[in-house]
Amino acid sequence: MTTTTSYGNFHNTIEQHVNDAFGSEGPDGYDVDGIVAEFRTAINDALPDDVSLCGNEFIGPYFAADQNFDGYPLTDDGALDLAAIIGTIDLWAIIDRHGLTS
Repeated sequence: MTTTTSYGNFHNTIEQHVNDAFGSEGPDGYDVDGIVAEFRTAINDALPDDVSLCGNEFIGPYFAADQNFDGYPLTDDGALDLAAIIGTIDLWAIIDRHGLTS
């Protein structure tokens, strides 16, 4: 059994991040729940297999021997670069797929 730890929290909530993307225009007419669900799935798909976004917290293996981050961006101190990973996801493409509902 692998011991896990928190790698940090999403900077706010996924829901707030999606709503903030719309700016002052707001998400009126968009399927926000669908956008949030797809964005959350995209984040989990982009993470290493043993790391996941649980709620708003990133959880992964505690011990370095259990971490396999080959091919993933790392910070200067060798930690998984979650911001860089999330930055590879095109939120606007997700938003576009959920189009205007009205």
